[in-house]
Amino acid sequence: MPSETFLVEEGLELDSKNVIRNPHDDFYIDFLKPYYVFTKDGQYLFACTQAGRRPDRAFYMVPDGYKLGKRQRPFDVQIGKKLYEVAKRYLRTARVISLDGIQGEAGYEVGLRFTISVENPHSAYIAWMAKMMVFPPKEGMEVHCWNYVIPEPLPQEYIDEIKEFWPEYDSKEPITLYDVTEMGRNVRQVLSLGIDYFGGAFKKPNLTMVWNKGELEGLVSYHAGCTSDRVLKGLSGTGKTTLTVGLELEQDDACFGKPILEDGKMTSVELIGLEAASFAKSEGLYPESPEWPGLMKSTEIGEDGKRPIVLAMNIDCDGVDFGMKKIGNYEVKIPQQIEGQDIGSLTPMRYEKSKTTNGRFIFLFSELNPDWGSGKSKYLKTESLSFKRFDVLEPVFRVTDPAMAVALDSGCESIITSAIAAQKVGTRVRSYAATDFMVGEQSRQAVLKLKMYTDMGLDLDGKLVFFINNAGFVGEYDIHGDQIRELDEDGEPIPKMNEETGEVEKNQIGEVLHLGQGEKITVQDSKRLVDLVEHRKISNWIRNPVYGYLVPEPKELEEVHGMIDFGKRFNPLNYYSAGQIVEFAQRDIKERTEFLEDLFQGQEGSEELRNVIDVWKKCRVPSLEEIQEFYDTHYVTR
Repeated sequence: MPSETFLVEEGLELDSKNVIRNPHDDFYIDFLKPYYVFTKDGQYLFACTQAGRRPDRAFYMVPDGYKLGKRQRPFDVQIGKKLYEVAKRYLRTARVISLDGIQGEAGYEVGLRFTISVENPHSAYIAWMAKMMVFPPKEGMEVHCWNYVIPEPLPQEYIDEIKEFWPEYDSKEPITLYDVTEMGRNVRQVLSLGIDYFGGAFKKPNLTMVWNKGELEGLVSYHAGCTSDRVLKGLSGTGKTTLTVGLELEQDDACFGKPILEDGKMTSVELIGLEAASFAKSEGLYPESPEWPGLMKSTEIGEDGKRPIVLAMNIDCDGVDFGMKKIGNYEVKIPQQIEGQDIGSLTPMRYEKSKTTNGRFIFLFSELNPDWGSGKSKYLKTESLSFKRFDVLEPVFRVTDPAMAVALDSGCESIITSAIAAQKVGTRVRSYAATDFMVGEQSRQAVLKLKMYTDMGLDLDGKLVFFINNAGFVGEYDIHGDQIRELDEDGEPIPKMNEETGEVEKNQIGEVLHLGQGEKITVQDSKRLVDLVEHRKISNWIRNPVYGYLVPEPKELEEVHGMIDFGKRFNPLNYYSAGQIVEFAQRDIKERTEFLEDLFQGQEGSEELRNVIDVWKKCRVPSLEEIQEFYDTHYVTR
């Protein structure tokens, strides 16, 4: 009697006995037992060999005539199609988990099917996390996005076959290959080979496909967290989750803005969340952190004896070490109990065992916001863009010029953290706010946002507030991007001490961290400033002497809103001379203009963005005396 088959998509049928369809939590708990430790607080702790995703190894097959954006690398369609054929043929022989789900809330639901090889059973942790991150499938739903993942090395005969039509193929290098050649039929696929990091195998590829679909349908894509009326967007590691998590949390990483037009004018924007759970960063968490309740939700045991599921990965833990172990035919990285020690609690302030600051954990939004998922519509009132600068940038500022808002959004500034692999930690970068999630020219979204900001208005009496939140430091780095360290009486750098543990802080490779001269913009600072700006509580604004954007008057922040010593803590003249501040301004104006010129050059609609590209050229660099007078008037010198 012939075995039954499961149709993944047209042309791909799998033997049903090899397919595990939409398994429940109990399956994963049992199937993955050799690969996790169950912590003292009830989290399931995993590890993986790749501490981050690899945007440098993502490629795109696109239809004829379709133009990609800057730094989006095309892939030969003929070779790519053959690579898909080989990979799918392998999947017919492999044991797989097939997961259906919906990416997106009511208002923009996108059906997806995720198929992952679990020949290496450890890979099933990706499917378990995937199950939590998307909305449950609905009966009769249409699938528009297909995600295929083969984390384990392909057998040699498959590698040999691939090299016949793609001689440069390196089986040791992970690759993500998007196929959007059928976007006209509303079909998108992604194939990942050699990727064992959840964020690179599931989360990022799905969002890329769904955002591409929505962008082509006229929606605003947000790499952002949101409440019921505010989005906070930015690059990885810039505080989106930290500053959004709380009782009003709706999303922490991915949204759409659905424009509502009247007579061709954008009058409002409906917010639509894309994910069902948070994939939160654990770095530096402590009990007062806003994400802490999500991490510790697993400690709440119900009357039925069950705990909420909290999945964690690559986080240090008392009584646990991380190491490679051969299980079956595969070498896997797993957390392992240290002999003679009890498994204790996660220690998110330490990184020496996991060797990465990019620890992550997943918890449902509903665990923090009891009203989450109510179905009530959300409409945009405030947009915040999170930067991570370590020099002269203010902790917060408001932008009333639509062209400047688009320029800042199109040139998001940050310091690379370990959240993205294959890039040096600490590197200063400037990037379109979601470049490595886009498939297409950045100008399309920039033109749409320019219309939104112009139509709805960013002025003090406009419908929208647009502001920049700096999640970094003031005064910490010199113009070359090097830390300006504090020295002791002997002229030696001072080690940084962890206030929670009393120990010397170290990075993920065990190097001692040192105190810098600058002032950290704390989570408490940023939370307070975000609240003040988004709820229109600030009355007195002053204009930055270089750029003309609006900065809260420090005296009001101190005297009315209780932000003690704000004018002293964040006065750039306490860290740099007026001449150095001018050097920073000259550098930023030059680099920002060059970046935008290069970003939009030759892209469709770039002529509509001329004012955006030139916005920094219009800034006047003041004299040293004017700089001195501005900060002496509004700030406090130590």
